[in-house]
Amino acid sequence: MKLVETDSETLQWFPTHMRWNSDNEREEWAELCALALLSAHEKRPKQRRIKAVRQQLDSFAEVLSELAPADQTFLFIPLPDDVPVPAFILMAECEGDRESTLRQIVQADAESVVRSVEVEPFATERLGEGLRSTRYWSTPDGQLMVTVRYGWRVEASGVDLCFYMVWDDPGRMAAYTDIVDEFTRSLWVSNTE
Repeated sequence: MKLVETDSETLQWFPTHMRWNSDNEREEWAELCALALLSAHEKRPKQRRIKAVRQQLDSFAEVLSELAPADQTFLFIPLPDDVPVPAFILMAECEGDRESTLRQIVQADAESVVRSVEVEPFATERLGEGLRSTRYWSTPDGQLMVTVRYGWRVEASGVDLCFYMVWDDPGRMAAYTDIVDEFTRSLWVSNTE
């Protein structure tokens, strides 16, 4: 089994499951994440703060699998009161022409309501040369959204990899672009078999 791993030490990114074995497992995960997140920002977090953040994370994690298909997910939570932004990871066996596949992974030719999809090279030490795209689109009710997608062909692992985030606030996405890029550079594919 192949997994995407990170050695990022920031307490803003929390690996999570798309499906849980039990409510207790999900609640324990939420409790640990709430404690870590609050401890990074507050000297002595109060029990009610821990409970509030835990409940928010638990509720979010409970419906995560309904948001998008993914092999793995990290939740990006820069501040304790922020709504988490999921970062989804998809992997598939390498297939087809490298450049065409990468453009498809990052949706380089998809419709974009504000301006053309912005596509640029994006390299990391561990994943190699890839692409990064920014695409603006709107929901049926007119909400402006932005998707940032990264794509690589990781020949050594035999996978095409996509890491993407969907933001409902383009300004917030722009404010965190450097942090997201930095986290993305910390990723690698491991074989757990």
